[in-house]
Amino acid sequence: MRYKSFDEVIFEAQKRPPVKMSVAAAHDRDVLEAVKAAVELGIIEPYLVGDPQRIFELARELNFSVEKYPVYPAYTENENAFIAAKLASDAQVQIIMKGFVNSTPFLKGVLHKELNLKTGRVISHISVFDIPGAEQLISMSDGGINIAPDFEQKKQIIQNAVEFLDRIGVDRPRVAILAANERVSEKMPVTVEADHLAMVIKNESSQSLLIEGPLPLDLAISRESLLHKGLDSELEGAADLLIVPTIEAGNFLGKAITYFAKGTMAGIVLGAKVPLVLNSRSDTAEAKLASIALAVVAASNTTVSV
Repeated sequence: MRYKSFDEVIFEAQKRPPVKMSVAAAHDRDVLEAVKAAVELGIIEPYLVGDPQRIFELARELNFSVEKYPVYPAYTENENAFIAAKLASDAQVQIIMKGFVNSTPFLKGVLHKELNLKTGRVISHISVFDIPGAEQLISMSDGGINIAPDFEQKKQIIQNAVEFLDRIGVDRPRVAILAANERVSEKMPVTVEADHLAMVIKNESSQSLLIEGPLPLDLAISRESLLHKGLDSELEGAADLLIVPTIEAGNFLGKAITYFAKGTMAGIVLGAKVPLVLNSRSDTAEAKLASIALAVVAASNTTVSV
């Protein structure tokens, strides 16, 4: 299965029983708007953490009846993050969502030594894009957390992302390790690393996937570019997952897609025992809803004892 749009992901999420999701710092209009939309679609049961007075005020403005759901008082970023994460550690929820809290305290809460959410894997971010005119959703990792990952970290970033795509139903994910050129050259170390990564993962991975690198962006996503250059690629110009060399590359690519191509980005953090919905505070309720739907589908296909 390959999703053509976030609407298809939401439809898939609706086929499943609602998933319980805690929200760290739920006292934010866009966050509650997305949570309300997800509730109305029948895909989640929210556990709201944050300033109760503000949560109820915003809920009334949004005509959202939150009284039927648990609300946990929390007033600092650290408190919000820890309580939301503890709900997952205690197996009361299967997803954690970042609300009006910064990413650093949010992730510190998830990785707190008193909790049981670590897996031993590197924590990484996957962005999923719904781009007007594209034939399918395209994912990218890691443009959100790991600044300059080394070889071993990149292996885990790829493993996290491939397992996530597998959980949401993407068959045999097509992975492109990006560089500025498809030719391996010592003068361009990223190409050497990409070549080595692709070879090692082909030999070691237990997942069913296609992986190729180095590949420039055009050859990863455009059949026409491959034909024009007379090149062959197993991915056939239809990559599902783009692996970027550094956080800067991912940041530039992600913002180019959202601002120039008018794409919508969903964001999930991987590597913990439960999916973490992580969007920018400035992201729209639509983007947050898409992230929730992806996490619901992934959580529904994951059986992890926490």
